[in-house]
Amino acid sequence: MPDSESVDDEVERLLFPDGTLKPSWKTGGPLDIVPEPWHARMTARRFRRWRHASRGVQRHNAQLPASAPVLNFYPMRPQPHAPISTMLRRLGVRIAYSPRPDQPTIAWDGDTWFSKRAARRLPPNAINGRCLDISKTVVDDAWQQVAGRSLAIDPRTTSGPIVAKPEDNGRHGGRLIEGPVVRTRSGWVYQRMVDWREGDWVKQTRAVIVGTEVVVAYEKWRRYPDRFFGTRLTLPRRPERLYSDEEISQLLEFTRRIGMDYGELDILRDPADGQLYVVDANRTPSRPHELPTEHTEEAFGPMTEAFRALIGL
Repeated sequence: MPDSESVDDEVERLLFPDGTLKPSWKTGGPLDIVPEPWHARMTARRFRRWRHASRGVQRHNAQLPASAPVLNFYPMRPQPHAPISTMLRRLGVRIAYSPRPDQPTIAWDGDTWFSKRAARRLPPNAINGRCLDISKTVVDDAWQQVAGRSLAIDPRTTSGPIVAKPEDNGRHGGRLIEGPVVRTRSGWVYQRMVDWREGDWVKQTRAVIVGTEVVVAYEKWRRYPDRFFGTRLTLPRRPERLYSDEEISQLLEFTRRIGMDYGELDILRDPADGQLYVVDANRTPSRPHELPTEHTEEAFGPMTEAFRALIGL
C-alpha cells in the first residue's frame, strides 16, 4: 500500500475550498428500496443504458474503417466509459450486435440474471456465454465451494453489525444493520462484516479477469465510514502484489465455476485472519472511479493485450 501521505495527497484534490470532501457519487433515493425487476422498470434503466450506449457506439465505429475486426455484443451494448470500450478503441475493433460463431461474440447484459431467451441466441463460443447468474448468493456459494469459507449468516440469530445488501448486481445499496433482526427483506442477502480498514480508510481490492488470467488488480480506498460507496482513490497493482499464487488460483477457479471469461471481482481481506472473500462479480464492469490519469496505462496496457488474445487478434 502507498504510504498515508501519498493517499492523502490524492484526496486533497477532491476537497472543496472550505475543506469539505466532495459528496459521494452515489447519494441514494426513495427508489432504492424498490426491489428488482421493478426498480429497473420504474427507472427505465435498460432503455437509458441502451440509448447512451448506442450513441457511444456510433461515435466509436465512425472512427474505424468498415474492414476493421468486429466484436459482437448481445443483447445490450457497451457504455462508452466501460473498460471494454477503451480496449476496443486501442485495438481498433468495431462494435456490432449480431451474435455469430464466425466472429467474436460477448454476452453483454448489465442485469444480474442473463435471460434464458437471450442465452439461446449466443454461439457456443461466446465470451461469458456461461456466466448467466452473478447474484450475491451465487457468488458467495461459488466462493465457498472454491475456498471453503462464506460470509453468509442468519441475521435472525446473529448479534452485532451485519452487512445487508441487495441480491442483484450494481445497486450499490449495501448498508450496516444491527443484528439480530426480527424480519428479513425479500431480495436481500445478509453477511458477516469484514472490517478492512487502515486508519481513516476503508479498503477493498478488485481483480480484473481476462480469459484465464488475473491481468491487473486495483486497490481502492473509501473514507471511513463510507464502506459501500464513495471511492476516493483507485490505484492499479500487479496481481502478485495483492494476492498469493494460491489465492490467484482460487480466483481463477471461482471464475471458471461461474462461467466468467471477462469481468471483475470485488474482494475483501479479513484483517483478523488474512483470508480473502469474493463479495461481488461483474461481467460488464465500468471504469474505476477516481483512477488518476497518470496510472491509466498501468491498468489498460496489460488489460488490452490480454483481451487481444481473448478475441483472437
